[in-house]
Amino acid sequence: MATKKTTTKKATAKAAPKKAAAAKATKITTKAVTAEPVAATKTEVKTVKSTTKSALPNNLVNLVVAEVIGSFILTLAALFSTAVLAPLYVGLTLMLIVFAIGAISGAHVNPAVTFGLWTMRKVKTILVPFYWVSQFLGAMAAVVLLGSLTGGAFSVHFDKFMNFSWGVFAVELIGTAIFMFGIAAVLSRDDIKATGKAVGIGASLIIGLIVSSVIFPFVQSAATTSFQAQQNNQQKAETERSYPRELYIGGATLNPAVALAVTEKTDSQLQAGNPLPGQDEKANSRLSLEVIGATLIGAALGGNLFLLTNYRNKNEA
Repeated sequence: MATKKTTTKKATAKAAPKKAAAAKATKITTKAVTAEPVAATKTEVKTVKSTTKSALPNNLVNLVVAEVIGSFILTLAALFSTAVLAPLYVGLTLMLIVFAIGAISGAHVNPAVTFGLWTMRKVKTILVPFYWVSQFLGAMAAVVLLGSLTGGAFSVHFDKFMNFSWGVFAVELIGTAIFMFGIAAVLSRDDIKATGKAVGIGASLIIGLIVSSVIFPFVQSAATTSFQAQQNNQQKAETERSYPRELYIGGATLNPAVALAVTEKTDSQLQAGNPLPGQDEKANSRLSLEVIGATLIGAALGGNLFLLTNYRNKNEA
C-alpha cells in the first residue's frame, strides 16, 4: 500500500510542471489574440486621420486653372456676342468648355452652378471657395483684356451694386432655375456619354437664356410705364438717368461671374447704339445684389426641384 501512495505522489509531482506550462502558454496565446484587434484599431484610426487630412483633391491646381480658363472664355463669349444670338453663342461656348475641362473640374464656370451642386451634395464644402475665386478671376481677366484692347475705354464700375429690381431678380431666378434643372437632369443619367452631357448642359443654358430674353421685355415695359408715371408727377433731378434702370440692362446673365464683366448701357449707348460709353459716362457692372441673390436661389431651386421630381419618380416606379 505504501508503494502505491509513493508512486501516485511522484506522478502528480511530474504532471504539475506540465499543467503550469500549459497554463502559461494559454495566457500568452490569449494576450496575443487580444492584442491583434487593438493593433488593427490603431491602424484604422491612422487611416481615418490620413483620409481627413487629404480632403482637398490632388488635382486642386488643375481644377483652379481649368475654372479660370473656362470662365474667361465664357465671359468673352458673353461680352462679344450680339444680343439676338447671344443665347446660341454662349450655349455653344459652354458646350466647348464642358468638352475641354469637364473631366478636370466639372466645368462649372458659374458660381451659381457651383452653389446649386453644393446644395445637391455633389460638391464638397471646402471646394466651393476655390471654385468661386477661380470663376471671378476668369471674368476679371476678360475685363482686363477688353480694357487693354480698347486703350482703357472699357472699364467696370460698381456704383449700382446695391440697386435692386424685383423684375430683374425674377428674370435671373427663372432663367437660372431652368438652366440648373437641365444640368441636374443631365448629370443624373449614367447612360449618357460625356459628349451627350456637354450638349445637354449647353442646351440647358440656351433654353434658360431664351426664356429670360422672352420675359425681360415685359419687365422693361412695366418699368417704363411706372417711370413715366413718376415723371408726370414730379420733375426729374439732373443726376438721375433719362430712362428707368431696366432699359439699361441688356438681358439676363444667369452667372454672377459673367455679370461682373457685363455692363449696363449708358445714355449714349442706349440712344445712339455706341459700342462703348461716352467720355464722361461710367459703365456700371451688372454684378449686383439682385443678380447674386437671384442666381444662387435659382440654382438651388432648379437643382433640388429635379432631385425631388426624380425621387418621387423612383418611389412610384
